Amino acid sequence: MKRRSFGIISLLVLSMLIGLTACGSKDSGSSAEGGAGTSGKKVDLSMTIWGSEDEKKIYQERLDIVKKTYPDINVKLNLVAGDYDQKVQTMIAGGTAPDIMMIAENYQAYASKNQIIPLDELIQKNNVNMSERYTDDIANLMKYDGKQYGMPDRAGAMVLFYNKDMFDKAGVSYPTKDWKQEDLLNAAQKLTIKENGKTVQWGYYPGSWWPQWMQLIYQNGGSLLDADNKPTFDSEPVRKALQFLNDLTFKYGAGPTPTEIADMGNIGADPLFAQGKIAMETTGFWNIGSLAKVQGINWDIAPIWGETNAFFNGFTITNASKHKEEAFKVIEALTTLDAQMPMIEKGQDAPATKAGLSSDKFLNAEYGGKKINMAAFSESKIYAEPLNPQWNEMMKVINDKLGVYFNNKASLDDTVTSIQSGLEKIYK
Repeated sequence: MKRRSFGIISLLVLSMLIGLTACGSKDSGSSAEGGAGTSGKKVDLSMTIWGSEDEKKIYQERLDIVKKTYPDINVKLNLVAGDYDQKVQTMIAGGTAPDIMMIAENYQAYASKNQIIPLDELIQKNNVNMSERYTDDIANLMKYDGKQYGMPDRAGAMVLFYNKDMFDKAGVSYPTKDWKQEDLLNAAQKLTIKENGKTVQWGYYPGSWWPQWMQLIYQNGGSLLDADNKPTFDSEPVRKALQFLNDLTFKYGAGPTPTEIADMGNIGADPLFAQGKIAMETTGFWNIGSLAKVQGINWDIAPIWGETNAFFNGFTITNASKHKEEAFKVIEALTTLDAQMPMIEKGQDAPATKAGLSSDKFLNAEYGGKKINMAAFSESKIYAEPLNPQWNEMMKVINDKLGVYFNNKASLDDTVTSIQSGLEKIYK
């Protein structure tokens, strides 16, 4: 009797141990190839993006493609309207941080606060070949302190939009990737037209937007910060870039002055190009969709004459996520060609990946019933943008002074020395 009781008790204890072991395995949520976890447990993730409702539909379509690979991972997509960063920071502070965040240029601010994680170990663990997926310049867009903090998803380089009819009429050869800054200036002068002493068509819209002047600095071999993160604004490459833009407008008259821009309603470069007021402008992918709707304008795009910047965003994983491995599987899958295809087919943006940029769907896409030189994006070389946690402070110091300079109301020397001094206070 005693032996039988002992045997029954032993079986009960063994059963309990087996049950506990099974429960522990089930709750671990560890990743495995082809599924969410070793036991196939369903995992729920949340993901934040910005944009329109139409863009949200595209992201959802892409997530549906990912779900075919990982059926046990459910991703709730949250479109954050308004001030994205402020609202996401509120979520993080309130303990409701998403697992996956779409972030753009300010990802370094999140990284410096340890709010998003470096992905290097997960990239290695999942055998993701970053050199096969991205060109080095695009992969580096989301690096901070030598570590990869995001998987770039969209990375449309700034390109040159030009009016082909205006070029033909002026007898100017179309721009190519072999242009130099001098070629831009020469073409802009020939494409500028005056009638009765008044300019009615400008060759180029220089503007004071940071991507336009910053690219010139890096084309000149300069930078805003050196390897030790010290400001280099008072340097020859910076001076040459700023002088070039101001001369183009005020010395050669090949670009509209701020006063002339104001007289035209301060509507910006994209509408002025669409109206035939300027022959060339440098801007991003979004202008393609806008121009496709404009009747009677014969236009195309070309790579920038040297290094330029990219307008990008990517996917990151928050430090607060309890399912970091599953989150990585999702963002890795989102940056494959299959999952990027809805973005390409619907003309949402230029993909960041090599496969996306070189795909037939992207290169042969038609806009407004015509093909344009979409290879301009992959042919563009992107400089190492000086992104850093103090980006907003840096740009405020710069823009406050450049706004006066680009109105031709301050000397170049006063401008660069004043900005250098302001930046040195930030980057001590």
